[in-house]
Amino acid sequence: MIRIFNSRTAKTSPREIDAMFRLRKRVFHDFLKWDVSVRDEWEIDNYDAANPLYVLSYSETGRLRGSLRLLPTLGPNMLDDTFPVLLDGSPEIRSASVWESSRFCIDPEISQDRASNQVTVAAAELMCGVGELSLASGLSHIVTVTDVFLERMFRRMGCPGERIGAPHRIGSVFAVAVAWEVTEDLLERMKAVATIDGTVLEQAMSLETARAA
Repeated sequence: MIRIFNSRTAKTSPREIDAMFRLRKRVFHDFLKWDVSVRDEWEIDNYDAANPLYVLSYSETGRLRGSLRLLPTLGPNMLDDTFPVLLDGSPEIRSASVWESSRFCIDPEISQDRASNQVTVAAAELMCGVGELSLASGLSHIVTVTDVFLERMFRRMGCPGERIGAPHRIGSVFAVAVAWEVTEDLLERMKAVATIDGTVLEQAMSLETARAA
């Protein structure tokens, strides 16, 4: 199940948001050893102050399995403002029809919770949740900054995307910018690969209604 939080509902759900920031620290700082900003037991950066949406995946027992962050490219975002080198000289992406996904992470302890085709359930659910939100909002594309390992995982999930530029070594990883065209076909393909039936969202909504909730 996918639950969506905005900056306002995050304040009324402190346990859920605390769990998300703690998971991000465990994944990005402790496990992957990325050079990220850490505050006590949280991984948190300046983009978390830019009115993002948080997409959280929960198990049937209510355990947080994974999360990601969504930001409009018309405002501050990682690709344009922190990693423009990954654009490889292409113009900045500033469009109301393009949003950025970032901080995609899965709880390492349940990373082996896979469908019969070896796709991680939480990862597929997160991507399908973004797909449902994007279609309901009339977006044209989702962009992200990721590493080449996660890029391969996205391919296995049926959503390969298109590289915006060549990979670059940033810190300890080879990073790459990827764009996905938002289509019904892509969403249905991801659900078929992960054997997901029906909606993954706890409540159907668009990005606009999610931000206003």
